[in-house]
Amino acid sequence: MKGVLRFVLSWGLSVLLTPYVHRAFDQLATRAPKGSFLEDVLLELSDRYSAMLIQSFGETAGELVLGSK
Repeated sequence: MKGVLRFVLSWGLSVLLTPYVHRAFDQLATRAPKGSFLEDVLLELSDRYSAMLIQSFGETAGELVLGSK
């Protein structure tokens, strides 16, 4: 049962928070100098890694709330 709850918590946080994290990285990238390394990194984080970051956060929160397996 804990595994199901952990999955639901991770999935729910991913669905709810990913758009906000994606938007935050996009806004930071627009403030960075055009063509800079920083802009490229922020856009990459926005495009590819925002969902992964939130999923990792959800898994960590699940471990903290529900305990280890």
